[in-house]
Amino acid sequence: MKKTSEAMEQQLGSFIMGDNLEVLLISSDHVKKVIDMEAAIELMSEAFIRLSRKECYVPLRSVVENPGKKITMFFKPAFNEASGRFAVKFLTQNENNHSRGIPTITGIIMLMDEVSGRIVAVIDGTHITALRTGAAGGLATRLFSREKSKSFALFGCGAQGRTQLEAVLAVRDIKTVYLFDPNQEAAEKLISAMHSETNANIIYATDLELLKEVDIISTATGSYKPLFQMEHLKPGVHINAIGAYKPTMQELDSEIVKESSLFVDDKEACIAEAGDIIIPMQMGLINEYHVIAEIGDVVIGNHQGRSSEDEITVFKSVGIAIQDLLVANAVYERYMD
Repeated sequence: MKKTSEAMEQQLGSFIMGDNLEVLLISSDHVKKVIDMEAAIELMSEAFIRLSRKECYVPLRSVVENPGKKITMFFKPAFNEASGRFAVKFLTQNENNHSRGIPTITGIIMLMDEVSGRIVAVIDGTHITALRTGAAGGLATRLFSREKSKSFALFGCGAQGRTQLEAVLAVRDIKTVYLFDPNQEAAEKLISAMHSETNANIIYATDLELLKEVDIISTATGSYKPLFQMEHLKPGVHINAIGAYKPTMQELDSEIVKESSLFVDDKEACIAEAGDIIIPMQMGLINEYHVIAEIGDVVIGNHQGRSSEDEITVFKSVGIAIQDLLVANAVYERYMD
């Protein structure tokens, strides 16, 4: 194992399992140092290509809710021979955590050797989850939004929202950003944090009529009811819907989904888990064939993506464990080089 600087050693550690097998511990600070948003977007492109080509095995995630508690636990494995490793992410989600001053989503990723199965690293999963989710939105924005898009609206100003904003700014020349969040303090914190990161004008907003001038929208909430209606949208808008991770949650009005060109990260997972798709299907407004393509098929070139300037495009993501595996593996390999 390579020597590290004193600063790096503060972000890394290890422990010994049975038979003197060393397991590397990697903090979120180290992840931030070695994987930036641009690199994460390219890793997401690779992840979705492998998923659509069926070059990996990603079972549907297991979700457990503690009765009477507002805590959800996720178990998300992914296998990919090309990486030489596989991963399991353990994640908890608690919508009340914002009042405690801690992230809504926290977790770890265990990275394991593909041949022996031994654990080689335990990596902080909180930042990786936000980073890869933001990067997926950035990739979708690059593929589906109009190239001359100048305005962006973000719903949800937590850790997931911040990386959505960072990713969209990385792929489009955004001049104006509107932040929608019932917690104005969260929005103001994000404005302050991004002040030195962009020249875009970032504004806290409450008036949905502003969406009529917006080119790109990202939703990063746990909402159980639609955040806006079809009447609020500008023709040609692109929407990244990355919240609403349960069948009963819904960020997008069913009419929007019906009238849009719908792309997803993983069709099987979205139809099984995403309320933004399940609810309009239950209403009889769409069926499974309304999903045009997985984003990986667009990256590969099997589908063109957007077909007109006035078309409304939606990218629905529930988050796939192959995304976590590729980022975690890249972090580990950059340490080992």
